[in-house]
Amino acid sequence: MPLRFALLGAGRIGKVHARAVGSNPQARLVAVADAFEKAATDLASAYGAEVRSIEAIEKAGDIDAVIICTPTDTHADLIERFAKAGKAIFCEKPIDLDAGRVEECLAVVDKAGATLMVGFNRRFDPHFAAVRKAIDDGAIGTVEMVTITSRDPGPPPLDYIGRSGGIFRDMTIHDFDMARFLLGEEPVAVSAHA
Repeated sequence: MPLRFALLGAGRIGKVHARAVGSNPQARLVAVADAFEKAATDLASAYGAEVRSIEAIEKAGDIDAVIICTPTDTHADLIERFAKAGKAIFCEKPIDLDAGRVEECLAVVDKAGATLMVGFNRRFDPHFAAVRKAIDDGAIGTVEMVTITSRDPGPPPLDYIGRSGGIFRDMTIHDFDMARFLLGEEPVAVSAHA
């Protein structure tokens, strides 16, 4: 039986996740929720899913997991809600812009015994995995500095900065994650250039 997903957020990253679920024979998109009904309807109809409210998805017995692709300022609340509802959760990063709020959210997830994965997708990219293997194998010597250059793949929506913290908070989180992933330790100094 395929894993049954609900997608929260039918915007640009939601469409990417819908395509991924739709291309996996072991997964099925059951429901889509979005604040913009047309966006939800269009995406749901493309994948044979239903448009449902967040409340309906929360209570649904035919949904195993949720994919949270809503704006950053909604992530922590939605994670807590679906953890308490017993759903497995994949959430786009970051969980929240405030570290204290992230800790509170993770405590709720732990208490509920829920499964949560935050979307640090670069760890699964074959190229980054090859770099990590080369470091682990000692093939490139001792790594003393990591330089990462990033950019967003396309212009974000106009409300992006206010809701997500902008490129430095929304995208740079990938760079910090990559530094930690590649080195297997915390960075000791960070600098940025724009």
